[in-house]
Amino acid sequence: MFTGHTDGYKDCKRIGGTVSARPAKKTPAPKAPELSPAQVFASVSASAETSAVAPASPASPSSLPAAPAESRTPKGQWEYRETSGSAAPIPEVADGTTPVAKGSRVLRGAVYRVDRADGGVEYTNVPPGGSKGRAVTMLFSYIATCAACDLHSPINWNSVALNLTAYGDVIHSASGEFGVDEALLRAIIHAESAFNPRAMSVKGAQGLMQLIPSTARDMGVLDAFDANQNIRGGARYLAMLLKNFNGDERLAAAAYNAGPGAVLKYNGVPPYDETRVYVERVGQLRKRYGDSIKAARPSGVGVPLALRSGGA
Repeated sequence: MFTGHTDGYKDCKRIGGTVSARPAKKTPAPKAPELSPAQVFASVSASAETSAVAPASPASPSSLPAAPAESRTPKGQWEYRETSGSAAPIPEVADGTTPVAKGSRVLRGAVYRVDRADGGVEYTNVPPGGSKGRAVTMLFSYIATCAACDLHSPINWNSVALNLTAYGDVIHSASGEFGVDEALLRAIIHAESAFNPRAMSVKGAQGLMQLIPSTARDMGVLDAFDANQNIRGGARYLAMLLKNFNGDERLAAAAYNAGPGAVLKYNGVPPYDETRVYVERVGQLRKRYGDSIKAARPSGVGVPLALRSGGA
């Protein structure tokens, strides 16, 4: 071994040397560069998916599972696979979300930026404890798949609590601007992110309506985590899909999930398990939101503030 110092070694033999240069003046470490949510997500997603799983004891080569077959999911489609061998259903909690079962894959979490007192910056998916000498900011939360895309979801979509109040004025405005029914907009938001404006999927879909970056750009969305922009962009995209499929909400929902090309290819809802359950659940939510919004109109509950003072 060749080394420029003897620390930690013994019986070293000097074979040469150079005149030491004058030590350079110490300068402060440069400020860490700002990273985009996508860059941060890419750097922590691997650890995020395994952070709640207890490390298994090393397995011998003969006991390791066979490598999975090559995915046959069509290009551009989401593929959801449980990494846990357990098939037991995970109980639903009061707010309709799914807790992480012991030993199962982490389905959701958050990414934090930690600015240390020495100028260093850390990004972590583990909630930082304490705040002495540092500032902690939650950048976004992440989900493994859209709320209604989980094939094994324990949620009862015919009875899960609806959200009739969040983003009321924005949804009503986008509905009028792009001609998309408010009930359908709420159903898609509920199905995609469960009304979480900071949601980001492992595939990079962002915000309330889970817009992928390319779609967001096409719809004029500069910040997909901005609720106003996200809802308007999602409503605009839905309006285009409805127009393409002659107002058929089932086909528009299928295209929102699987892409319009897949719907055209199969001349209907594509035969993808995820898309089929997604379309069914969006339909259930859309009917329930429609009935609830209609029933709430007379009393003003769920009606945008702009309409409560006597105009509509």
